[in-house]
Amino acid sequence: MSNRSRPRSAVLAAAAVFLSLGFSALATSAQASAGPRTFYVAPSGSDVHAGTVHSPFKTIHQCSSVMSAGDRCLIESGTYHETVAPARSGTAAAPITYAAAPGAQVVVDGADPVNGWKAVTSRDLTSLEGGDPFLGGSDFATAVGTGQVYQAHVTINPGLSGNQVFLDGAQQTEAQWPYPGGDVSVPKLASAQSGTTDSLSDTALTQPAGFWTGAQLTAHNWFVSETGTVSDSQVGSITAAGLPTCVGLSPNQSTDYSLKGKIELLGRPGEWFYQTSSHTLYLYSPDGSKPSAGSVEAKQRAVAIDLTGRSHISVLGLGIRGATARTSSTSTGDVLDGLVAHDISADAQLDPDPNMVTAPDGCAVLTAGETTSGILLKGHGNVIRNSLIDGSTGNGVAMFDSGNTVTNTTILHVDTLGSYAAGINVLGADQSITHNTIEGSGRSDINIDNKVAGASAPGHTIAYNDLSDYDNLVVDGGAVYVCCSVNMATTVIHHNQFHDPSPFAHTAPAPGVYLDNSTYNATVYDNVAWNRTTYGAVLINPNGQSTSGNRIYNNTSGTDTNVASTFGGTYSDTDIVNNIGVTGTDPGITNSNNFTPVSAAHFTNPAADDFTLTADSPARNAGVVWSPATDGSTDPQPSLGAYQYGAPKWVAGAGRVGQKVEAESYTSGSGVSTHAAGTGTVVGSFDGGDWIGYDNVDFGTRANLFTAFAGVDDSYADEGIEIHLDSVTGPLIGVLSVAGTGGFDTLSVQSTSITPTSGHHSVFLVAPGGQPGFGNIDYFSFSHAGQKPQ
Repeated sequence: MSNRSRPRSAVLAAAAVFLSLGFSALATSAQASAGPRTFYVAPSGSDVHAGTVHSPFKTIHQCSSVMSAGDRCLIESGTYHETVAPARSGTAAAPITYAAAPGAQVVVDGADPVNGWKAVTSRDLTSLEGGDPFLGGSDFATAVGTGQVYQAHVTINPGLSGNQVFLDGAQQTEAQWPYPGGDVSVPKLASAQSGTTDSLSDTALTQPAGFWTGAQLTAHNWFVSETGTVSDSQVGSITAAGLPTCVGLSPNQSTDYSLKGKIELLGRPGEWFYQTSSHTLYLYSPDGSKPSAGSVEAKQRAVAIDLTGRSHISVLGLGIRGATARTSSTSTGDVLDGLVAHDISADAQLDPDPNMVTAPDGCAVLTAGETTSGILLKGHGNVIRNSLIDGSTGNGVAMFDSGNTVTNTTILHVDTLGSYAAGINVLGADQSITHNTIEGSGRSDINIDNKVAGASAPGHTIAYNDLSDYDNLVVDGGAVYVCCSVNMATTVIHHNQFHDPSPFAHTAPAPGVYLDNSTYNATVYDNVAWNRTTYGAVLINPNGQSTSGNRIYNNTSGTDTNVASTFGGTYSDTDIVNNIGVTGTDPGITNSNNFTPVSAAHFTNPAADDFTLTADSPARNAGVVWSPATDGSTDPQPSLGAYQYGAPKWVAGAGRVGQKVEAESYTSGSGVSTHAAGTGTVVGSFDGGDWIGYDNVDFGTRANLFTAFAGVDDSYADEGIEIHLDSVTGPLIGVLSVAGTGGFDTLSVQSTSITPTSGHHSVFLVAPGGQPGFGNIDYFSFSHAGQKPQ
């Protein structure tokens, strides 16, 4: 029954009741076309229903088909195997809104359930061995013999750029050699001892001749990642076809690599292999049991939220998994707010980006995924905010066209193929990238590449971001990387934190901002860098050519010698002024009012990453006025570096609200110990089987992020600490694989996403059995990514 006669005030009152009391407390019908209407979706509904609160739709698609400007679709908890694609646009005054119902956990899933599982039998193995002489005695054969491998018939969408398999919502590992470990952004790889343009040699390749023929090689060499197909396989060496000519496989910094595409490799719990010819998915059961109905899913759709050709659409509080979201060049006013996105892109191989604007060359493979992966924010005036993005073979976000915004968003574990894709890839003009946290990138956290972005990058604001753990797969990158010969006029990079690049990066530049290959007219001020940034907050590399117009003011190197470094070339109209740390002194640079060494700058608490100035710092009253870098000074003359003495300390990164738990406050434990460090008391001595427990930890509402201030020596890096609820063997809600920080007592903030959790729980941090020492923890917290302090 329609309620079209209800006055607008009653409609608004009803909506208020819904928001305050929840899904079940609202009256029983949707508002009609006389005013904004609210429709409802629930897994228990039906698309032949009216879409009312007591008679909801079953699919979000049905909501989309009936909504007009001003309408709202409220979605109850559940997993929706579909693509959200609005049938029409909203308006600036009356957007169309898709929102999770109060308290609901909604996942729009790009994968579909795989059922019909049965054990792989000895007879099945014999049949497979008839077509593959290498199966006998393989890891796969051993696992079949112990009854742990299962198979199901499924046709995975052949149009996808790569496959993904999920078990109980968690992405599983495609069978490969060597086994990559639990952190896909820092996989365990083999290392070649020598190589040529298209071949490599490694004594670890002990498999018989021909074993690797047809397998896919993924290699990371210096600044290039590449994939190819093994065409010749001998004991100790392989040769691959289809590789680019950029640097080849002859080790430069190093050649690290992996191999996949062989069923023989499936031999660890959670691994999978898809045989395309027979449409058979094989899975090594983690617990040895047959997968339950619906527990395993295979990716079938690339896009979960498709706003192509649509404007003024708001998507609030939804989750997406195994697929991405996108707008288009005609979209404007679209908002993605509170998005929780996992494993958004999955490319199987590295191919040159189809949208390059420069002529393809031997290094075109660098562009792989730059415009095709991650959340694609195209058009004008569109926004991603208050969100969590965790997992992508390519970008976290790619920004196109103009005037779009990414803000207050946490981006983790991206660019896991190691191309010039990044946490945020920036194209177009006038983009705003502010107050984001990006951790765990194969190369750079933020990237501007002339091969896809063009020769100019005007009007961008890159500010108040916390950028760390970059250069994990290839080197010669930066937290913010710009190349090549890009005109940065009117773009500003300011008030960012750059720290803790991968230990892998020590062999090559890993600065905060890398202005590579004659990039010019950049303005970089009030940034701080620390812990292994090598060349400091800024590196300018003309690469033997010329560069001009760069303005480098008031940056701080907190622990590393350099703050603003320069490589050889010709400089003109270049200012490096008011910085703390060693600076480049090439001819053509105005180099003044800089302070060295950093150890004499008198920072407030370097061990706790606090690089504000103390009252007796010689960097006070030592600068020249240069607005806006020196704004806020309370002294007669401005301070050097990124923090003006007397001004409020600026804060970078995405907002995180949660109870801070001091690690030494544990209420139970086994095998751990405490000791004094520069930041206070820390807990360490984690070895396999050790654990610590905490009572009554406050998760707040739907915490989805675990953050720890932790340190680990590089030789022990990337071992996982499991996070369990209620007991040592209780539900596992996440695993933190801590990147190497250069020492156990050199600590950094590191994060991992967790299963959304609310309320108060006992928490147990557990080092899985068998792994060596982990490191030290000073404190940790649970939070909802994107929340800001009230």
